[in-house]
Amino acid sequence: MASASPPVSAVSVTDAARDAIEHTRRNLFPIRVERWLVLGFLAFLDQCGRTLNGGGGGGGDGHRGGWPGGAHGFGEKVTEAVGTATAWLSAHAVEVTLGAILGLVAIAGVLALVLWINSRGTFMYLDNVASGRAEISRPWSQHAAPAQSYFGWRFGLSLAAIFVVLFGAGLVAVAAVAYARGRLEGAAGGAAALALLPVLVLLALALPLLALASLALRDFVAPLQLATGLRCGQAARVLESLVTQHPGAFVIYLLLKLVFSVGFGVLIFVGGCLTCCIGFLPVVMQVLFQPLFYFERSWSLFVLRQMGYDLPAQLAADQ
Repeated sequence: MASASPPVSAVSVTDAARDAIEHTRRNLFPIRVERWLVLGFLAFLDQCGRTLNGGGGGGGDGHRGGWPGGAHGFGEKVTEAVGTATAWLSAHAVEVTLGAILGLVAIAGVLALVLWINSRGTFMYLDNVASGRAEISRPWSQHAAPAQSYFGWRFGLSLAAIFVVLFGAGLVAVAAVAYARGRLEGAAGGAAALALLPVLVLLALALPLLALASLALRDFVAPLQLATGLRCGQAARVLESLVTQHPGAFVIYLLLKLVFSVGFGVLIFVGGCLTCCIGFLPVVMQVLFQPLFYFERSWSLFVLRQMGYDLPAQLAADQ
């Protein structure tokens, strides 16, 4: 692929947004239904798997508790329920362990499949947005290698996010069980709570950092992969150097992207309601609101263009 072109002296995120708007207008209007259908399908592939939810639970046993409410109060009933659940888990420890392992393997397999499809879709939609085309088969085969490298990083980040969520939920569950059994009373309980608090704070901070890393991969690392021909890790190091050179531009981009995302969500919610919820359906949403998705995908490309990586020009020259 072509090397980086000379960057401009100052990077303007708002100028990049105006260029992205013009790029969107030029390539989507006048409306051609077949073009919007293809791009809507690719935008759906680019979006799927980008939201991750996780959780966990636990149990405990015992016949005494620290809950208020008296012998027949709510706290006592909760404590009895915890004891019953713990007794059942103890009696079926092998089955529960095997089931948990199989469940986690199944979840990891489904997650890997969804993220693999999402990674391929990210490069397909990126290619079409940057080049102004609307194709499926060519970018699917042409960008298989960079998408595979990108998938490895996405899968790793998703596993890290799942671990953070499950670990945090497990700590909370263990603390709740210990409290229900009356083991967190007095000075020892206060010390345990103080020791647990910073761990939960660190876990809470880890999720936004992982989300930021995921955004950086999609918005900047993937385009840099196409612009330079580098693998995902190498492109990430290129992005690191760009962030060092233009820290203010990236901060402004993140803040404006947050504002745009809120407005984006409001517009989709309103539009979905006005279409009797049809606009909320997968693919249909991406077709109906294609200008929003197209602009969002192209915005970071024009930020990178000001930094010397003009992917739209490169792909247009390859046509």
